[in-house]
Amino acid sequence: MSKLLQLMAIAAVALMICANAQSGGGYDLTWWTLDSGGVTFATGGSFDLGGTVGQPDASNALTGGAFSLTGGFWLMPACIATNGDVDGSGCVDDADLLGVLFNFGATGANPADVNCDRQVDDADLLIVLFNFGSGC
Repeated sequence: MSKLLQLMAIAAVALMICANAQSGGGYDLTWWTLDSGGVTFATGGSFDLGGTVGQPDASNALTGGAFSLTGGFWLMPACIATNGDVDGSGCVDDADLLGVLFNFGATGANPADVNCDRQVDDADLLIVLFNFGSGC
């Protein structure tokens, strides 16, 4: 038992020696979150929410020294119905038709869902076919 305690003490000392504070360079926290509780992503109907429930820093800015952090919930862009231009090229063409056909039957967020009903189906195919050749 004393050998186990000796090994644990050696491992703890080795970890303390290896743990160094960040040195040199600037800080880069372009996207980071550390919160507790809740779910990370929740979906229901046509809504998606990413965040944590009970997030303590969701309303006020946290400041200290030269640093400031404003917390909150993550926003997801809403689906924007299009004329069938799946790939965003400005032209409804065979690439858009193939995009709908290859994703046919998919559900959820999908660029081939041109009418924003969260399903790639015959309605999306009809929009692409109706607008085929427009914008070219």
